[in-house]
Amino acid sequence: MVSAPALLLALALLLPTAAVPAALAPSVPAGPAEGADLVAVTISGRDYTVAELSYYYYPTARIYKQYGLAMDAEDLRPIALDSLIQYASLTNAAESEGFTLSNEGAQSVEDTITQFKTYASQNGTTFENYIYEVFGPYMTEDLLRECLTRDTLAQEYYTAHADELVYTDSDLITYYNEHADELDTFTYSAVFIDGSAPSTTDANGNTVEATDTEKAASMRTAKATADKLLQNLEEGGDFDALAAEAVAAEGAGTYETAVVGASLSKFLSVADNDNCVSWLTTEGRQAGDLTVVEVADTGYWVLRFTGRTLDTESYGSADVRHILIKAELAEGTTEPTDQAMDAAKARAQSILNEYNAGDKTAESFGALAEQYSEDTGSNTNGGLYEDITPFTGFLPAFLDWTFADGREIGDTGLVENTQEGQQGWHIMYLQDHTLSWKYSVERDLRTRDINMWMDGLIAEANSQCRIYEEAVALLE
Repeated sequence: MVSAPALLLALALLLPTAAVPAALAPSVPAGPAEGADLVAVTISGRDYTVAELSYYYYPTARIYKQYGLAMDAEDLRPIALDSLIQYASLTNAAESEGFTLSNEGAQSVEDTITQFKTYASQNGTTFENYIYEVFGPYMTEDLLRECLTRDTLAQEYYTAHADELVYTDSDLITYYNEHADELDTFTYSAVFIDGSAPSTTDANGNTVEATDTEKAASMRTAKATADKLLQNLEEGGDFDALAAEAVAAEGAGTYETAVVGASLSKFLSVADNDNCVSWLTTEGRQAGDLTVVEVADTGYWVLRFTGRTLDTESYGSADVRHILIKAELAEGTTEPTDQAMDAAKARAQSILNEYNAGDKTAESFGALAEQYSEDTGSNTNGGLYEDITPFTGFLPAFLDWTFADGREIGDTGLVENTQEGQQGWHIMYLQDHTLSWKYSVERDLRTRDINMWMDGLIAEANSQCRIYEEAVALLE
């Protein structure tokens, strides 16, 4: 779930300057359009006006328009209603539990309004004109603040609920036992023998598709090649050599040998290969088992099963602390000298030595991060980044260090940063990490449980929802 302020701010940045020309300012009404206070929908006994619904309707319309997608009012109104119902269901649940908006959340609302005002000014228009263009004719500053506050409360409540979901090892193992085929790593060899009949070109240059007879003949040839390969493999032949020979033979196909060790979700994943997956995941499958699997009108897979196992060595997420020491830049330059980089490394090593001379805890490293780090994104929270994955958009060298084979909790090290504006050295500290399979299971369980929880809240809201069509129809 994306926070409403962040989403709306992103929308503001999407809108080109021309979307809010200053010339439009005189045409903006002094107050909201007629009908703003009409009740558009009642949810769990609470009324929401046309103006409140417009907070979702007009930005959604702008997004579709921005990407050149045609959406009429009849299509947009249900989307806006769904958004309002979702946020209202969360807000109502939060309030019923006494959950209140944090100080940080309240400040984020004010920051968002300030950013909107700044953006409007930078583009030569008034704030009133800007919110008129983005949120439609019913929006005022007070209503915008009210809507942002409601949605920020909903987001914080949603996040708090997600954070409360904790899963034991027993939960993870139970889920694994039910989904082992999706989580195990399979090692197997596979080669595809192409049985498709090629099309031809007639004297006029027109494409002539193969006849059914030609297609059948091509599949018979491929089947004979696949069966011969299977026989040779059963007699102890080398898979790689025989597969390469088979695909090189005239009429046998164009696919090369594939020796793969991977999750089945990443291989043989297209619908035509379901039979391959079924064979590989059959209970009791033994190392060395061989088979030929037909793909209708296309060809044949020859498969050899080697084994399957749960990967208990790779890590899927990590909590890491770091201290960034930037290299000094000469005035007017964007690249530090080698001497400056060496000096930054020496300073980083000195700070690491200071850490090693102390009690070598996460807390002591965090204190050094707050004292020395030049990373403004983490130097006020002990240099901590949580739940990063190998796919997080961080410096590749940063991730390589974090997820290196054999990396253990408490490890430290130095990582060079060569990115412009960030050149220098990271002092690294691995605080925690989660095995890939556990990370995947926890993610799936959390997604399942969050969705079930949200579905329940929304279903309850819908059961106590009344929509006033005439009022909703004012949005166009």
